[in-house]
Amino acid sequence: MDNFYEQLVRTKKTGLYQFVNGATYVVGVFGLLMFGAAQLIPAVLFVAIAVGLFFLKRNFYVEYEYDFTNGEIDFDKIVEMRSRKRVLTIDVKHIELLAPSDSDAVKDFSGKPEKVLKLYPSTSEAKQYTAIVTGGTERTQIIFVPDEKFIELCYKYNPRAVKKFL
Repeated sequence: MDNFYEQLVRTKKTGLYQFVNGATYVVGVFGLLMFGAAQLIPAVLFVAIAVGLFFLKRNFYVEYEYDFTNGEIDFDKIVEMRSRKRVLTIDVKHIELLAPSDSDAVKDFSGKPEKVLKLYPSTSEAKQYTAIVTGGTERTQIIFVPDEKFIELCYKYNPRAVKKFL
């Protein structure tokens, strides 16, 4: 029997995102007005700033999706609900520890990896979990916000590593 589960972790449009979005349009309009007034250098400067703000605001609205398929987890990053990028794929059997981030199991874990990936939106208020994963010679610490069903599926495939009742 196939086990498939998909969890989307949504974010909110923060004040910073809305400010940068508005500033993009305001600065762009100023740039166009400068072109109309034959002020070429300020016009190019304002348009360049508007383009920079346009690309900067994308970093303020990021969602994540966790896909569980038969013991394999895919972590996808979704920018502004438009572009999706696969960040990481891991096998649940390679997880050494999966527990709430504030638990003693994580705090007492010896030899935590230096590499830490935070795969959750900054606006998320859900309980954070830490997964310590070994992939070949590289070890990684992944912080994410799975729900109960996601934890149950991980437990089904690797009960020794998953600490659900802490």
